[in-house]
Amino acid sequence: MNKLPSIWRTELWHPMMVHFPIVLLLIAMVMRLLVYFSGSEKTPIFEKISQWSLYAGTVALWITIYTGIQAGRIVSTKLCDPSVLHDHRNAAYVLGYLFTFASVVEAVSLKAFDVSKSVKRLKRWLVTILLVAGGLGLIYTAHLGASLVYQQSAGVYQPTEKCYEFK
Repeated sequence: MNKLPSIWRTELWHPMMVHFPIVLLLIAMVMRLLVYFSGSEKTPIFEKISQWSLYAGTVALWITIYTGIQAGRIVSTKLCDPSVLHDHRNAAYVLGYLFTFASVVEAVSLKAFDVSKSVKRLKRWLVTILLVAGGLGLIYTAHLGASLVYQQSAGVYQPTEKCYEFK
């Protein structure tokens, strides 16, 4: 009789972690976009939510990339088309660098420097563009990850025909 494998397998840490950066980074993007469409009294709130979601999401993204590397080592030999895993990994690295750059730009405080309002506006627009590009890239990368799971069963346990291991 087969025994059901543990839920704490190495290849399952990645899907457990991946939803945090997806949500946090998309919140950062949406809140940043709301800055441009909201009244001026709500702008500081949306900017702070965007800023902290970006920072937390970037940290979570790098943790997710690490767990993805661990999972990829295990599932790569069982995939029908490993090129999807390769594309998924490369897209994740691009996102990691993009959101890290956005975090650094966002973290740079211009208050200590004597800069014009146009420089501050340029910084705000640069972060917004990076967040929108990152959000679109995040959707694409998530799509690749979903195709690994739902089309190639990456990390998915396949029970026996009569599900004996559940009895």
